[in-house]
Amino acid sequence: FTYGHSQLKTGHPVRSAIHKQLNGRLVLRWVTTWESLLLYVLLRYTAILFWSS
Repeated sequence: FTYGHSQLKTGHPVRSAIHKQLNGRLVLRWVTTWESLLLYVLLRYTAILFWSS
């Protein structure tokens, strides 16, 4: 019996709170990584445009 993390339902309030916190931390880490990657690409693109002109 397998299930996705989004479908995980725990009856215990403490476990549920911990699970939500872990999920939130994972999402936050993913967003931060994505934003820093996007910022890096934008800075590289701007530098290439600046130096080529």
